[in-house]
Amino acid sequence: MASSKLKKIIEDDSKFLYQNYGKRQEVCFVKGKGSLLYDQDNKEYIDLFTGIAVSNLGHANPAINTILRKQSEMILHSSNHYYNKEQIENAKLISELAFPGKTLFVNSGTEANEAAIKLARKYGLEQNKNKIEILSFYNSFHGRTFGSMTATGQKKIHDGFGPLPKGFTHLPFNDIKAFKKVAKKGKTAAVITELIQAEGGIIPAQKAFITELFDICQKYDILTIVDEVQTGIGRTGLPFAFQHYEIIPDIITLAKALGGGLPLGAMHTKNFLLPYFPKGVHGTTFGGNHLSCALASAILSELKKSSFIKEIDKTSNYIFERLNDIRSKTNIIQDIRGLGLLIGIEINADALTIVKKALESGLIINCTSEKVIRLAPALNIKMKELKAGIDILEKIILGEKNSETT
Repeated sequence: MASSKLKKIIEDDSKFLYQNYGKRQEVCFVKGKGSLLYDQDNKEYIDLFTGIAVSNLGHANPAINTILRKQSEMILHSSNHYYNKEQIENAKLISELAFPGKTLFVNSGTEANEAAIKLARKYGLEQNKNKIEILSFYNSFHGRTFGSMTATGQKKIHDGFGPLPKGFTHLPFNDIKAFKKVAKKGKTAAVITELIQAEGGIIPAQKAFITELFDICQKYDILTIVDEVQTGIGRTGLPFAFQHYEIIPDIITLAKALGGGLPLGAMHTKNFLLPYFPKGVHGTTFGGNHLSCALASAILSELKKSSFIKEIDKTSNYIFERLNDIRSKTNIIQDIRGLGLLIGIEINADALTIVKKALESGLIINCTSEKVIRLAPALNIKMKELKAGIDILEKIILGEKNSETT
């Protein structure tokens, strides 16, 4: 039963906001600390979702708050007409953690992918007038602007918007034969892929598939774009997911956890691509503002600490062990997959029902692709809070089992 405070919030939401997100979960968070969130009635929740893998260092992190206060008292925005030392420091850290190159800052993951698509087209057209095709994969998600939406391999994202931009082809994920067949035609400028299809149900790319895909791209001069919007910034247990696959893409796109809750995205590329984005071909008003970049630099600096990375591995191992133990007690769980702290639990029950029951019990999780429960806790979550959260999840899942047999 919603409290009077929540009823008023729900009423005002429907009165003043677009309802494009459908019926929201019935809670309004007003404050947080670490991996705990508190709602309009001060009820406490354990957060194993972090705002779609955004708040990688938890909520109200003291070190982050210090940077926010300090930077906000100096300068927030000056525009990209002027030098910005916070941008430079942030880009330097990305080069050190990913690969040497150049960075373009934007406001979101969608914008980062849009910039990558434009850059790939520019590169392809200058190599050969027929090289405009962008390859991507079914079940992928790359954004909701026209270019990134068209690259997204989900029909439900496309429906209702009329003709989409030409020059995009979707292929089966992890199917190298299908990829090779299209790539060898000589019309492909770039391929864009996630290494874990996050919105698509936490589906990892097979290492053999990615290795051969990169070999084929090198052979046919096809740019490789890895969408690290959800998998980057330590989420998979390394600074970037591509490092698990022993590859170096031509382009990576970043957002979500990069800004730690502030809007910030980035396209980072190898140096040879710099001439294809000369003066005037792309830009942004707010991208890479002083505040967001100062915060991002602090977050990226944490990834340089080996002790921090080791803790992610330890936490991940604990979650997988607990989930496999739960799986042994029920036939509801069909699969457990993911890397680091991006984990999917595929079930043969209604995942949204479990998400709602978890919320009622003080646990924040998420479902994607209808049948997959998604876990994406803070990278620095305390073990006490993590154990309590998994205990709640176990009770709900095993309760689902009992409800089916009665």
